[in-house]
Amino acid sequence: MIFSDTHIHLLAPEWRDTVPRRIERATQAGIELLLQPGVGSADWDNLIELARLQRSVYAAPGLHPMCAAEWSASVAEQLRELCCLPQVVAVGEIGLDAVLEVDQQLQENAFRGQVEVAISAGLPVLIHCRKKIAEVLNILRQAGAGEVGGILHGFSGSVETARQAIEIGLLIGVGPVLLRENARKLPAVVEQIPAEMLVLETDAPDMATGPEVLIDVARKLAELRGWSMEETAKITTANARRLLKLQDK
Repeated sequence: MIFSDTHIHLLAPEWRDTVPRRIERATQAGIELLLQPGVGSADWDNLIELARLQRSVYAAPGLHPMCAAEWSASVAEQLRELCCLPQVVAVGEIGLDAVLEVDQQLQENAFRGQVEVAISAGLPVLIHCRKKIAEVLNILRQAGAGEVGGILHGFSGSVETARQAIEIGLLIGVGPVLLRENARKLPAVVEQIPAEMLVLETDAPDMATGPEVLIDVARKLAELRGWSMEETAKITTANARRLLKLQDK
């Protein structure tokens, strides 16, 4: 069985072990695709270098809404250049966040600009969204992002919201929220949306203690869908690879 983690911050400072150990833990758990989203522009080169060195690792440079103030013409040009590299398979994590104390106009400018870069490069987008789903989906519609698609990361919304996202080409990122005892909306989403729109993620180290937590998420998804673990691995990995247009490095 081969699993894929479509959202893991392998270089985040919160980890207590080494990068090789993190990747080893993933490999031991059967996770052979690890997609690293960016946060700030200062981390982009390191993301790509790790992807160059590790066969299972890929990069998605982008500015998290918390770093929206970094967006500029020069940063946009840097991102365009990076999108040409074989290690870069998406742009992320980008979006809008109403909880952050970051000017909403700055967030929107950075988001719109990065969506344009992604579409120009033919790359999907990894979407971060908190309490701004209507605005995020509207911007993606306006930009025509359906031609590249993407992943709505860390999803915890309703079935109706998931369907709206799917209509514009977004897959649903299913992560550790599914394991919470009080989770109600996400289990319903997992049960009802098309199988080809589901991918797995951990958002480690923020939402999970390590990459192996992905297997717990997969097990719960399998239970809800009535799938075997083999089916779950095959379907969700195929979905990820299709979206990211991945071939062997």
